[in-house]
Amino acid sequence: NIIRSEKFYTNAINDFHITDMQELTEDIRKAVQECSAKIGSDIEQVLLVLPAYNFKRFPLRSKVVTENGIVKKADIARAVSNSLHSTVDKDVMVVNPMIIKYNVNGITTRRLPEKELCNEVIVDIDLLCADVGVCYDYVSAVESSGVKVLDIVLNTYAVAKEAALFEESLLNPVIVLDVNRSCTYLSLLSKGKLVSTEIVFDGLNSLINRVYRSYSLPYNDIAKLVKYSTDFNSEYPDDIIYAWSEGGTTKTITTGMLNEAVEKPLNALCDKLVTMCKPIIDSGASIVISNEGRQMKMFEKVLSEKAGCEVKSYYPDTIGIRDPSYAALYGAFFVYRDKVLMNDLDVCCIDLLK
Repeated sequence: NIIRSEKFYTNAINDFHITDMQELTEDIRKAVQECSAKIGSDIEQVLLVLPAYNFKRFPLRSKVVTENGIVKKADIARAVSNSLHSTVDKDVMVVNPMIIKYNVNGITTRRLPEKELCNEVIVDIDLLCADVGVCYDYVSAVESSGVKVLDIVLNTYAVAKEAALFEESLLNPVIVLDVNRSCTYLSLLSKGKLVSTEIVFDGLNSLINRVYRSYSLPYNDIAKLVKYSTDFNSEYPDDIIYAWSEGGTTKTITTGMLNEAVEKPLNALCDKLVTMCKPIIDSGASIVISNEGRQMKMFEKVLSEKAGCEVKSYYPDTIGIRDPSYAALYGAFFVYRDKVLMNDLDVCCIDLLK
């Protein structure tokens, strides 16, 4: 169950790079204190979702000998633990080991082969890695705020996990577009694997800024207009969607005025994304839009027309977090749940005695 969901703003991050460590640490501390007060217990540990910057994947095969000729969860956990000792490039660190498949008695399966009879189990594992500097900076900022990091999860891995896209990619490739304000993550899933993640430093801000330069309105209000009121197919383009007073004069924005301001940068963003994905789209891939890009209905429509393939949007359907910007956060819980079940961990992140 979702007890509560909250969002907090910070000026200390720009394009996922931390620009002011001290300010970010203080912002996290205040957010933790406020959330602790609202749920009535002190938060002591947190799951940390990290940006998949400089993403690299290192596939490997880990073999373990079973005890008494029966596969146990402990054997699989040992195979995963052994894989973490593998060497990766110096500019990245292992964030998540992802089990791809198992081989038991010469038979390959994606299902956990618990209680199967065999002397040796082979586990194919992908080590999902991200920039070591970025990862350490985020962990340092969180732990400096007074809470411990329970585990770390890559944002693109978490989104694909929560949306069950790994299973979908077994038949045809899936391109996940995690569209944020300042950047967009392009992730390729194929045959149940997170093959690659690239970052385009362009997102909804290019649309929002275009409107902001034309009209003197609060930035957050413009963001809501762009996401929820843009409608190129509107039958009533002269309808007023926003009104305000400036210098004693009432000013308004209509649907048509908003469409005119947004159309060019939206087309440019979609053209850029389609150009990057074109070779994969031609191979039969589909596209899934997540994060804030999902909140803009015209984004899916324009992208679908330009890509010429199946394009769909995703958001969590769990009550309390039906907001596409929560997809990675919610997915992190599923990633960690698998780790808890595999290792029989007993975890509690809050102080139940207070």
